Amino acid sequence: MLIGSFTHTLDAKGRVFVPAKWRDDVGDVLIVTLGLLGDKNASCLFGMSVSEWELFSERLAALPVTDVAGQAVRRRLYAMAAACETDKQGRILIPAQLRETAGLTREATLIGVGNRIEFWDPEQLCRHNEAADAGFTDALQHLQQLGI
Repeated sequence: MLIGSFTHTLDAKGRVFVPAKWRDDVGDVLIVTLGLLGDKNASCLFGMSVSEWELFSERLAALPVTDVAGQAVRRRLYAMAAACETDKQGRILIPAQLRETAGLTREATLIGVGNRIEFWDPEQLCRHNEAADAGFTDALQHLQQLGI
């Protein structure tokens, strides 16, 4: 299970360190793509093990072709996805297009969210958390409605 958060510096090539305690869960290859936030003012990346990506991909593949919005999201996620191999130092190279999309320049905060890693620009994460905190009570009520 991927839990906790870590902030690491991106090196000149765009590589970031994946914490050792997570590498057993994610394996040697991490599929990295756009984060699904539903917030036009924030962006992050999602990273999943190959097996988690396959489960996620099966759910996306089940969307009807006539679901125009769903197919648009699916198309964008696949177009931006990259298989990032872990090197001997435990780093992955995040492709430039993904780094640019998420605003990752000097540092990345990695957050374990159960079955995935989120990669955030630390300042953007702070702003996103502030906005999310304002609606936290509503979010809790939503979870209660879902039976969680």
